[in-house]
Formats: sequence, C-alpha cells, structure tokens
Amino acid sequence: MSTLERELIEKIKHMDEPHRKRVLEFIREMDSLAAKKSYSADELLKLPYEERNRLVAEALARTADEDVEFFEAYSEADFDDDNRSSVHV
Repeated sequence: MSTLERELIEKIKHMDEPHRKRVLEFIREMDSLAAKKSYSADELLKLPYEERNRLVAEALARTADEDVEFFEAYSEADFDDDNRSSVHV
C-alpha cells in the first residue's frame, strides 16, 4: 500500500459518517467522469461505425431526462444549385 493510500485511509477513519458519505459520493462521481471520454467530431468519424453508434446511443440515453433540441447540420439551401457559391465546407 502506498503512502498516499495509507494517508487517505487514515483521514477517512477520523471523519464522521456524513463526511465519509460525501467522500464516497465524490469518488463515485470521479469514476463516472473518468469513464466518459469526450470526442471531437473528427475523432467520432474515425471510429468504426458500430462503436460510433454505440457512443452516440449512450450519450443520448444519458440525456433522456434533459430537454434536448436536435437540428439539421445543413439546410435545404446548402443543396440548392443556385446557392452553391455560398456553401462552405
């Protein structure tokens, strides 16, 4: 056991129950955040199709209780031949 681990254990031993619970909640939150990597659009596009879809589905599931707005990345004007000069890729 490392010195750090021993110090943590010793500090936790001297805490009252409510503080111990707060420490445990903090550790669980840190574990949860560490497990969720953020991806840029480029990184997502480089992933295999199945993995990319799995990650997107998981992200959508995490937001199930949130008010999320979906939008199209392109408008109809982007595909209109008359407006080709204004399309930025």
